Amino acid sequence: MVGQSIESVKSNGMPEKVSLELTEKLMMAQIVVFFAAGFETSSSSTSYTLHELAYNPEEQRKVQEEVDRVLAKYDNKLCYDAVSEMTYLHCAFKEGIRMFPSLGHLVRKCARKYTFPDLDLTIDDGVSIFIPVQALHMDPLYFEEPEKFKPGRFLTDFINPLTKHIYLPFGEGPRACIGERLGLMQSLAGLAAVLSRYSVEPAPETLRHPRIDPTSNIVQSVVGGLPLMFKLRSK
Repeated sequence: MVGQSIESVKSNGMPEKVSLELTEKLMMAQIVVFFAAGFETSSSSTSYTLHELAYNPEEQRKVQEEVDRVLAKYDNKLCYDAVSEMTYLHCAFKEGIRMFPSLGHLVRKCARKYTFPDLDLTIDDGVSIFIPVQALHMDPLYFEEPEKFKPGRFLTDFINPLTKHIYLPFGEGPRACIGERLGLMQSLAGLAAVLSRYSVEPAPETLRHPRIDPTSNIVQSVVGGLPLMFKLRSK
């Protein structure tokens, strides 16, 4: 495999060409990533969004009214165009992954020595950097009432200009999630399919504030899962 490096550049600023041998070990690693990043992330994000909608019935009603209205326009067929028009559903999902991002933190390695002029802080080549995504998403400095499920905050751009680089459910820059669009579409389609037919409510054993498993590895997981009650909606 031959491609362009995102770490090494020529003197003219163009990226160096790099090659990689596609071994069985590498292919196995990619398959593991497909399952963890391509399935488990969407599953956990969708589940937590439903969890918050169960505890916020008024927001759930707004989402269902939009889903019903858009589906009626498309003869009740769930398609790409229909999902793309479900703006409030999108907001609800984005709020869900703000409160519970699939990756609680990101890890990046410094490719070359860099100094932040305003901070007089230098990071050396090869140093690993941990970005606390969950903590940033729940910081009142950037999000008003961060502990509350408020999809409406995503209807307009955030007032705080720093928020663009604080909201990082899919990362940012050249190492951002390559499957962001796919993840969004399959999650939104799944939510639309469920909420068009069912309403969700907390189950007797549901915890309002789920406890995150501290032994979670690639994707954050919840101790005991997220049990919910699904009630068939009337026609």
